[in-house]
Amino acid sequence: MKKPKIAPLLLKDVVIGGTFWSRYSELIRTKMIPYQWDVLNDRIEDAPRSGCIRNFEIAAGKAQGEFYGMVFQDSDLYKWLECVAYSLATHPDAKLEAIADAAIALVGAAQDDNGYVNTYYTVKAPEGRWKNLQHGHELYCAGHLFEAATAYYDATGKRTLLDIAIRFADHIDQVFGLTDGRIDGYCGHQEVELALHKLYAVTGERRYLLLAAYFINQRGQEPNYFELEQERPGYVEIFPGLTAADKTYNQSHKPPVEQDAATGHAVRAVYMYSAMADLAAELDDPALLAACDRLYDNVVNKQMYVTGAIGSSSWGERFTVDYDLPNNLYGETCASVGLMMFCRRMNALHGGGQYADVMELALYNTVLAGMSLAGTEFYYVNPLEVDPKTGPFHPSYRHAKPERQKWFACACCPANLGRTITGLGLYAYAGSDEGLYVNLYIEGSAKQGERRLDVTTMYPFEDSAVIKASGGAYKLYLRNPQDAPIVSLAINGQNVPVAAENGYYVLERDWHDDEIAVKFDISVKAVHSAPEVQGNAGKVAIKRGPIVYCMEEVDNSPLLNSYVLGMGSNAPDSAQLAEIPKGLLPETYALKLPVYKEEYAEGALYRTEKPSVKAYMLTMIPYFQWANRGANEMRVWVRR
Repeated sequence: MKKPKIAPLLLKDVVIGGTFWSRYSELIRTKMIPYQWDVLNDRIEDAPRSGCIRNFEIAAGKAQGEFYGMVFQDSDLYKWLECVAYSLATHPDAKLEAIADAAIALVGAAQDDNGYVNTYYTVKAPEGRWKNLQHGHELYCAGHLFEAATAYYDATGKRTLLDIAIRFADHIDQVFGLTDGRIDGYCGHQEVELALHKLYAVTGERRYLLLAAYFINQRGQEPNYFELEQERPGYVEIFPGLTAADKTYNQSHKPPVEQDAATGHAVRAVYMYSAMADLAAELDDPALLAACDRLYDNVVNKQMYVTGAIGSSSWGERFTVDYDLPNNLYGETCASVGLMMFCRRMNALHGGGQYADVMELALYNTVLAGMSLAGTEFYYVNPLEVDPKTGPFHPSYRHAKPERQKWFACACCPANLGRTITGLGLYAYAGSDEGLYVNLYIEGSAKQGERRLDVTTMYPFEDSAVIKASGGAYKLYLRNPQDAPIVSLAINGQNVPVAAENGYYVLERDWHDDEIAVKFDISVKAVHSAPEVQGNAGKVAIKRGPIVYCMEEVDNSPLLNSYVLGMGSNAPDSAQLAEIPKGLLPETYALKLPVYKEEYAEGALYRTEKPSVKAYMLTMIPYFQWANRGANEMRVWVRR
C-alpha cells in the first residue's frame, strides 16, 4: 500500500505563538530583518562591509563602481528576501513589503535580456560566465533567487520576482544538459537542485524538475567535470587551494546515488541530500531513496554532535570521518539549517518521527545559538567548548569565537537563520490526505482546509501540551519525542491507551473541538558518547528534553574542566531548575547541578599530590543562550 504523501502546511495557515517563540518571531521582524537590510546597504558601523545592494545598483546601471565582496554576495539579498516573504506570510507589513518590492525591482533591473542575473559576472568578470562552475557559485546564487521568488509569490501573490526567476531558470535550462552543445557540468556548491524543485512545485513546469534531476545525476560522473574545467585555457582560480583534486569536498567523488557516507563541505552535502530527497519523492526513485537513507544514517548516527551540529573541521567546513567529533568543532550554523531541511524531507518521505527528533534537536540548540538574544549578533560556527584566553593563539581554535559577530565577510549564516525561524511553520506541522502531523510542539494553531489544531504549550521547557482538534474525521499524528517521551494522553479528560507507531501516536476520530492533553517526560538526563568519540571519554552532556545545557564561567568560576559530576544513576535526579537574574537571560530554565570541584594549591606546573575535592552547585544554562553576557569560558561536556 502506497504511503500517503506528506507535505508542509501553507505558512499562512500556521500561527506560531507562545511566550518563547513569539519573542523570537518579534525579534526577527523588528530587529533582525531591519538590521540585515541596513547591513546589506552598508549602514552599520563597525560591521564588515557587505556591498550587496551597491553591487546590484552598479549591475543595473544605477551607480558607478567596482564589485565588492564574495563571488556569492548576491545570495545575501535573496535569503533576506526569503526571510521577508515568510514574515509577510504571517505578519503583513506594508512598509516592509514596499522595501522588498524596491529590492526586487533592483534585481530585475540587473537582469540581462537573456534572463541571466549575477552581479559578480556582470560587473567584475563578464567574460567568465559559466566557466568556473567549481567556484563561481552562479547556480548557487540562482538557487537562492528561486527560493526567494517562490516564497515571495506564495506570501504576496506578486509575480515580479517569480518572473525574474523563471526567465533565469529558462536560460539555465538552455545552457546546461547533455545535448546540443550544452554545458555538461554542475555547480560546485549545491543549492540550485532543491530550489528548482520549489520552482517546479509553484509553476508546474516539469522541465525544472528534470533539470534538478540532471544536476544530481551528472554529479560525480567520469571524467570529472571540475578536473576538465581546470585544464581549459583561461580558467581563473577564485579560491586558491580548493582544487578538483579533492573530489569529496563538493561531493563529486562518485554519483550521489552511490554515496553512503557524508563527506566534504557540510552545507553543500545537506543541501544536496535535501534535493535528493525531493527527487526521490517526486520521481518515485527507490535507488535515490536508498541513498538518502544511507546518508541520513551516517550523518545522524556517526557524524552529528549532541547539539545537532554537523561539520567537525574548520578546514573546508567539512565532515571528516566517522566519530571524529572534537569539541572545538566548526559546526556551521548553515549546516544545521541544512540538516533541518534534510530531516523535514525525510520525514515527509517516510512519515517517521525520528527525523523530526533530529530537526528539533538542531533547532533548539545549534540553530538558535547562531543568533544573540538581541537579534543583531551572530555565530558562524558553534563550538562545544571555548576558552577566550587561549583560543586566539591556536590556529585550529580561532574559528571558535567567544562572542558573536555583527556580520561576516562571508555572511551566509545570519540570513539563513532568519529564513528558518520565520519559516518555522513549515517544520512544525505537516499534512496528508489522511490527516495532520504535529512534528514540533509549539504554541499556536495550524489548519488544513476544515481541519484545525490549536496548541497551548511551553514545551520543551515545561512538560505538557493541550491540543484542541476540530474539522471532522481524520487521523492526528502526535510525535512521540525521543528526548521527551509522551507519558500520558487523554482526550476530553479520558486516558487513551494507544501505542506509538513509527514515532507517532496516531489518534483517529471525528474531531469536534476535542481536547487532547499530553504529558512529556522532560526529566534531566546525562548523555554519554559512543566510546569511539575519544575526546568525550569520562564525560557526559546534560539534557532536559531536547535542550542541551552548558556551563559558563560567568555563573561559576574559571577552569570549568575542574568540575566533576558524581558517579551514580544515569539521570542526575538531584538537578534543580534555577533562575538567572532577570534582564540577562530572559526565560532561562537554568539548572543547578551538584558536582565536585577539584582544587590545587598554587605552585608547580606539575605535581604528585592529589587535589582537594569540594562539593559545589554547578549552574548550567541552555546551550543556545551562551555568550550573551560577554566573553567567557564555556563547556558542554562535564567530567564524571
